[in-house]
Amino acid sequence: MSDARPVVVPPGGGHRVGNVEFLARTADTPRFNLGIIEIQAGRELEAHVHREEDDSFYILEGEMTFVVGDETVPAPPGTFVLIPPGIEHGFRNDGDTPVRMLNIHAPAGFDRRIGLED
Repeated sequence: MSDARPVVVPPGGGHRVGNVEFLARTADTPRFNLGIIEIQAGRELEAHVHREEDDSFYILEGEMTFVVGDETVPAPPGTFVLIPPGIEHGFRNDGDTPVRMLNIHAPAGFDRRIGLED
């Protein structure tokens, strides 16, 4: 029998680091991190690379603009974006309202790198 237990997070009950609410942490599973990220209007995350993990996004509210290499990609609600390891990417909110998006990093570890402690 396994010691594993289900993880149930009520609305707003995740673990926060800045503008990220983690729903699945490295402490919960080594396979992935799942968070909800809110990006305020006018905010930009500069280009960066994750060498060892997939970084994926699903836009819930608002419109995000992704910059992947030399390509600029609009991402309205319902858009899914998958960035494989080693691909430079960034994103920005050019709109007037906050963007809310799901973010999955696989394997896990992203939460710990940005300061979440178990």
